[in-house]
Amino acid sequence: MIRLGLVGLGFIGQQHFGVHAELPGVEVVAVADSRPERVAAQVPSVGGNLGEAQNLDLSAQARYTSLGEMLAAEQLEAVDLCVPTFRHAELAVQALEAGVHVICEKPMALTVAECDRMLAAAQASGRLLCVAQCIRFWPAYEVLAEMVHSGQLGRLVSAKFWRLSSRPTWSEGGWLMDNARSGGALLDLHVHDADFILSLFGMPPAVMSRAANSFSAGDPVDHVLTEYLYPGFVCTAEGSFAMPPSFPFNMAFTVAGERGLLSFSLGQDPNLLFYPTEGEPQAPGASAETGYLREMRYFLGCLEAGKAPERVPPESAREAVRLVAAEAESARTGAPVTL
Repeated sequence: MIRLGLVGLGFIGQQHFGVHAELPGVEVVAVADSRPERVAAQVPSVGGNLGEAQNLDLSAQARYTSLGEMLAAEQLEAVDLCVPTFRHAELAVQALEAGVHVICEKPMALTVAECDRMLAAAQASGRLLCVAQCIRFWPAYEVLAEMVHSGQLGRLVSAKFWRLSSRPTWSEGGWLMDNARSGGALLDLHVHDADFILSLFGMPPAVMSRAANSFSAGDPVDHVLTEYLYPGFVCTAEGSFAMPPSFPFNMAFTVAGERGLLSFSLGQDPNLLFYPTEGEPQAPGASAETGYLREMRYFLGCLEAGKAPERVPPESAREAVRLVAAEAESARTGAPVTL
């Protein structure tokens, strides 16, 4: 049984707590959050943009207000870091140096330099570092990856991804709306698609981005549209925190090849459809599980086997941050950026 500590009990931390309860072989023995009311015996749910919120019963867990307290008092094998992005590098390094395996929420960190600190700490400690890029494990995106790799779509013509959300007012102290702490929609939200594109097609030779600023201070990254300049096909991704409050969160893609088109959207029923060049539309089989559950099962499997997380190597998560930084530079200058 893997003894795990969960740090951060906001929206994603509460999602992860529920996931751990569904998986055999792991026990959340301790939780930590800087807000004492979030580590009480009973904790109200925290809203977010995806997934059902839940009230938490933490009466069976040891409860702390810092990672340091938790590490000093508990014998842990791993920690799950669900804290704001600007704290990822600091806490991941602290846990790794304490000899504890780490799964850290996406994005890996605010900057490439911080990612490199985390990589160096993992290498020095000999402990596993995994970044929770859940879209790589989301069933519809797994189907897409399989269809691309198997050649079922044939030669690719176009790939379009989008992820649209209203203003993230649920974040503690508004940190998601502060570019200095979150990187804005570009690094917090759009990174999901940038990372998946990177995992599916490799690093593009160059990117060309346009962005707009609707409400936050700093760089214009509340809404971004990027073209990834791969040779031979068109690939774009759009991400936004600028939708009206009444707009339902949506993530979607359409990927077309010479043999057909695969379409996914939370707003369509069924949400995953394949349109072959010949014949009627088909609904490919896809798991009903969430990417949160599937990524955590994979991480725990890596721990049990003592294997590096090859599906989500931390070096690749670092490259996703580098890719998004290039998009931010392109948006700022209005010119393509070579990678």
